[in-house]
Amino acid sequence: MKKFFVWALNKAKAGQPFWLNVFFRKALPFNAPHGIRIVEMGEASVRVSLPNRRSNKNHLNGIHACAMATACEFASGLAVLERFNMEDFRLIMHRLEMDYHRRPAPGDCESRAAIPQQLEQQIREELATSTDQASRFSMVSELFDGAGELVATAQVHWHVKPWSAVRFGRPS
Repeated sequence: MKKFFVWALNKAKAGQPFWLNVFFRKALPFNAPHGIRIVEMGEASVRVSLPNRRSNKNHLNGIHACAMATACEFASGLAVLERFNMEDFRLIMHRLEMDYHRRPAPGDCESRAAIPQQLEQQIREELATSTDQASRFSMVSELFDGAGELVATAQVHWHVKPWSAVRFGRPS
């Protein structure tokens, strides 16, 4: 499973996210019903699609706020994963803040996230100099509707630490 994940991740980084989408449908059971899929994954940015379907709708027939938050968190997590290999680092989201700006236009939504080079450099410096060898940082993830309008903004807070510094070790 681990070899498949690494292979699928490398394929996604090369512009072919199909197999990473297959992997995440199985590995992240919470996300599976939402139908979120990776559209693009690269150093510049990560984009995921949130389909406009019944399981993602609220009582007003719009995209549910929790589905929007899940898409934003997923895009942000992929951006962190793109820069910090899970074989070397433990990646934990420890807080999620959402601002909802408007109701999405009908159609699918898209969440986008990226770690700018300057933020990556700050994180790596903190990893090297902090007493617990961890970095705590936040990053923005945005959700756009089918008309390209900004619908929601997430501030996602992450905790990244090398596995060698984790007290309880890696999961098996």
